[in-house]
Amino acid sequence: MDAYSKPPLRVLHVVRQYPPSVGGLEEYVRQLVERQSGSSRVTVLTLDRMFGTSRRLKKVQRVNRSIVVRVPYVGFSRFFIPLLSPKFLRRYDIIHLHSLDQFTDLISIYRRLGVPPLIVTSHGLFFHTHKFDKLKNFYFRTISRVTLSQAKKIFAVSRNDQSRLQEIGIRSEVLLNPVEPFPWLYAGGRNLIYWGRIAENKSVDRLIPFFAHLMRADCTRKLFIVGPGTASDEDRLNNKIRAAKLTDSIHRLGYLDCPELQALIKDCGFTVSASQYEGYGLVQVEGMSAGLLPVMQKNSAFQEIFERSATGLLLDFTDAAISAERFLQWEKTQNIQDRERARRFALGCAWPPAAARIQTTYQDAIASET
Repeated sequence: MDAYSKPPLRVLHVVRQYPPSVGGLEEYVRQLVERQSGSSRVTVLTLDRMFGTSRRLKKVQRVNRSIVVRVPYVGFSRFFIPLLSPKFLRRYDIIHLHSLDQFTDLISIYRRLGVPPLIVTSHGLFFHTHKFDKLKNFYFRTISRVTLSQAKKIFAVSRNDQSRLQEIGIRSEVLLNPVEPFPWLYAGGRNLIYWGRIAENKSVDRLIPFFAHLMRADCTRKLFIVGPGTASDEDRLNNKIRAAKLTDSIHRLGYLDCPELQALIKDCGFTVSASQYEGYGLVQVEGMSAGLLPVMQKNSAFQEIFERSATGLLLDFTDAAISAERFLQWEKTQNIQDRERARRFALGCAWPPAAARIQTTYQDAIASET
């Protein structure tokens, strides 16, 4: 580095869970980190245990060109207190906080102690289920409002997140979740696939009676359910598949790496999700990039994808019979042009423009401090 060149930007990403944990939030941060690591010195700060396990992960680990630092915490997945000193945070030029949780709350307090500027990406905030709604809303309107007021910039991943933030007087800019597109994989298949976490708010069990009705019209069709979950969530789902006598038609798989997932997608025609709540719907857009059509529970995030892409189908999976009937009628009207339109939409959500916008925001936030 010569005397006139600037040193690389020191960026700290803060996210409560990170690989080996698997999920949309983890994948978003991982992909952003990989893109930034070529020009910046990137560190990821996360917790030292995956939720639901007691095994502690390495405190410091190099992953490709970035460093992962893991800190201990007390509490549980819905409320935790990370054991973190502001001295560590002062090593960086910018801190990018992902989602709204106690990491974000604590670091916003440390902002008053001289830590660098903060950028926040909403990732659906914390309204993923209706549990503790009154407490969540109180927390959001009090503590979260103060927390977010310390950020230089807030990116909302959907119009729904932006509207929620407006309700408490917090301004944000919409920056839709970018995706790493798949190649075109559709090969005429009619199977359905869900991939993602197996968790309560995902309502994966509602896919079982829906699929049972589809089987009456075509007993050769298959449903693939791919992704990790806690032991109790796994047992509950597997028991419901057995009770429905669909073990030969519903294939339950755990985590798959990218080549394995792509091989499975080639046998499918549709992504399917009965999720009650989504921050955005990253998986659905990824599936669209491969030529699959999304079949989605009617929630605010999926409604936004449906309107912006002009493809897919919105259903209410609480009524399995009607949902199955609507799907079968809609399926007859779909053609290759619909799939090509879905892919064009997904390719328009790719990473390069989003990463450039984030990088410009970092520079503006740092410049405003001087």
